[in-house]
Amino acid sequence: MKKFKSLMLAALASAALAAPSIAADLTMSGEIIIGLEYKTMTPDGGDTNTEQDTYIGDINMKLTGSAGESATYAFEFEKDDEGDGSINFEGTGVATSGDNSIKAYAEIQNITGDTSDDDAMDYGDVYLQGGNKTLTVKVGKFGGSENYAGGLGYFRAALGKDALGNEMAVGNIEHILIDPFEGIEVDIVAGDISVEVAVPWMNATENVASGYRMTSSASGEPVDTNVSGIRPNIKAALGGVNLSATFYSLTFSPEDSNVDTVDKSDEAFQLMGSVGAGSATVGLGYTSKTTKNGDDELNPSTLNGYVTVGLGSGQQVGASFEVLEDGTEEDEATATRISASYATPFFVEAITLKLSAGTTTQTSDLDAKSGTSSGFEAEWVYNF
Repeated sequence: MKKFKSLMLAALASAALAAPSIAADLTMSGEIIIGLEYKTMTPDGGDTNTEQDTYIGDINMKLTGSAGESATYAFEFEKDDEGDGSINFEGTGVATSGDNSIKAYAEIQNITGDTSDDDAMDYGDVYLQGGNKTLTVKVGKFGGSENYAGGLGYFRAALGKDALGNEMAVGNIEHILIDPFEGIEVDIVAGDISVEVAVPWMNATENVASGYRMTSSASGEPVDTNVSGIRPNIKAALGGVNLSATFYSLTFSPEDSNVDTVDKSDEAFQLMGSVGAGSATVGLGYTSKTTKNGDDELNPSTLNGYVTVGLGSGQQVGASFEVLEDGTEEDEATATRISASYATPFFVEAITLKLSAGTTTQTSDLDAKSGTSSGFEAEWVYNF
């Protein structure tokens, strides 16, 4: 299979070289990230751990070309510091008629991968979208939107694990994305107000949306699950004030109606607001979730705020805070994170140097979920 795919790629490359009308308009864009990080973690009653690291972050390169007036394609070379690299293919087709348009988008991820579960060719976002100046309808598999904003927030100190390996961190509870999202979405733009209503229509299987799978009442094993619900999102721009609100409610049912399952539900809402005054922007937000799985219930929440100030010549400075509660019924943990960040062009505008420092204090009646951490980070980002 690998040899066959290699031959296919060689054939595609030969075809591209043999077709100057297509290859001639190829453009490359991308991002390379390199950073230095230093952090300390001290669990209550434990020893301080100090970690320093030089890391290579995301490296993304995209070759984009045109296959006519209404179609574009792209090869993306993608690698991050948390997973394997991949080569992806994207294709976009657009047809217009007056103010109306139709867009078809498809991404095939890991086109050089083998057939194993962890490294197989697969679909990324695939959808059809029709719209005009006020109404857009999208159907298929596509990413979701959310309102969370944290200012610059380049580095936020997080707690890790104590000496016994117990998890201390409260997690990314400030985000409420439905991932992956499959279904239908309708967007309406009415002046300064936009409304987005998405209806997820998914099936959670072993390899897709496994976090949404129900479990059998008899065996406790996960079962294939149908997922439906609603996710409205409202945004308003009123002068220098920007407001956004979204929530979702998911309903779960077993694919096999003969299987008795543990009750499961998932709901969340998020409010964000920001106001601009000259070169400064101030924002405040609140996020809350409620997840139930049988007798287990979590109600995590986040209160966050930030301020960013443009200093001219491409420089920015910012500060932010977050108060996160993990929402457990017993021994709830509360983490307070404070950070400050600075960004400036590094010799040339294409490279940005990001400097940030932060501290986190986490408290709980359970010592294993309490402690402090702090650190700083320097990151160079080259966009081309």
